[in-house]
Amino acid sequence: MVPPQRASQWREQQQMGSASPLGRATPPPTKRDMQVKVKYSNKTRVFLCYILVFGMALALPIAMLVWVYPYTLVGTAPDVAENLLQTLPGLRRWLGATADAASIHGLSGTALGLALVARDLHWRVFVGSVFLLCWLLSLILQLLWRRSYRRPLMASRSTRRAVRSFRLMMLLIFVLNFLGGALVYFLGIRFISEKTFWDWALFAAGFFLNIVAAWICFRLAAPPAISGKHGFFIRL
Repeated sequence: MVPPQRASQWREQQQMGSASPLGRATPPPTKRDMQVKVKYSNKTRVFLCYILVFGMALALPIAMLVWVYPYTLVGTAPDVAENLLQTLPGLRRWLGATADAASIHGLSGTALGLALVARDLHWRVFVGSVFLLCWLLSLILQLLWRRSYRRPLMASRSTRRAVRSFRLMMLLIFVLNFLGGALVYFLGIRFISEKTFWDWALFAAGFFLNIVAAWICFRLAAPPAISGKHGFFIRL
């Protein structure tokens, strides 16, 4: 039986990590023992966030162009090909035939109907192309921002830098989509004589959704190194 005094000394030594019950020195902890293994992986949630948010931002405007437009705005499209040629005459080599197919001057009957169908097609392709370009660039900018803060080095300072760069990146994404919307407006929307709610929805919805999708992914899909449960960047 170990005497009480010896037992108390041994307990003190055990707490200090300096000796074993047999009097031999306790080996120092290895590097592997000292490593703090904190594993938190929210890759699946982040991936689902991107799919849901940017997917909805892409699906809704495309659905409007494909399904809503034929029932609400058919036959009202501006001659976007001719407007583009007036702005950039150097494109006539590539868009001359397209503009001629959508011209309605001196046409009637079946020929007029075909020209209006061509206008509708050109207008939808133009709006969809500008929107897709802005959507893709917004997604790339957001992913580049996320990639630059994925390493957990000096987390507090990195978080402050991330907040500043987040605001700058959001401004850049806003300007990008504003320019896309302005292009659609000046080459098409302003030439529509009797604008309806659907014209403005078609013009603005997609670019607005790009900005909202980027903001949501900035706040909810930030890297774990700079996000937290109650932080500026909320960890999913």
